[in-house]
Amino acid sequence: MSGVEIIGYVASCLLLLAMMMTSVVKLRILNTIGCIMYIVYGLFIGSYPVALMNAAIACVNVVHIYRNLFSKHTFELLGIKNDDSLVIPFLNHYKADIEKNFPEFTFSDLPYACSYVIVRNMNIAGIFLATDMGNGNLLVDLDYVIPMYRDFKVGGFLFNTNRELFKSRGFKKITALSGSQFHTRYLKRVGFVEVSSVAGVKKFELDV
Repeated sequence: MSGVEIIGYVASCLLLLAMMMTSVVKLRILNTIGCIMYIVYGLFIGSYPVALMNAAIACVNVVHIYRNLFSKHTFELLGIKNDDSLVIPFLNHYKADIEKNFPEFTFSDLPYACSYVIVRNMNIAGIFLATDMGNGNLLVDLDYVIPMYRDFKVGGFLFNTNRELFKSRGFKKITALSGSQFHTRYLKRVGFVEVSSVAGVKKFELDV
């Protein structure tokens, strides 16, 4: 197998992998890399239509990636109740993904101390449910963001932009537990500090 053929196969694999991404940004980044390799492949084999088409697709991807990462996004935090008509359908729709990322979560019929829906660009991006543990400590039961919005912006809006909201409610500390690498990375990214680890479950805290 020649080096040119290898480039073509790798490019095809990248495009296939891109289609499996739930994050739009990751999808477009992988797709762009695949397109660049196809451009090289097309030029090597003298297929200029292949090179030109992939160059055009790569340009479109770059524009969308830039808009997603650097354009201004609007966020809103909407208070909800356990019996709101939105809550159960949302949790049921994303049940499998929630169980994967928050295996210990069980929805409670009792009111949560803090319960919000996070809206991003007029789309529901996630849900936040937390329990008052007393002494100014808020325990996160669920901090779920749908796959297409997992670029840390929602978490930054919730825990950084709205930190005063938690303080105004009398909370001094927010505690979160993590059993996955992604959730751990997310918590660190939005300002949480790891304080302990037991049986693979890490405990994080954020001072408010």
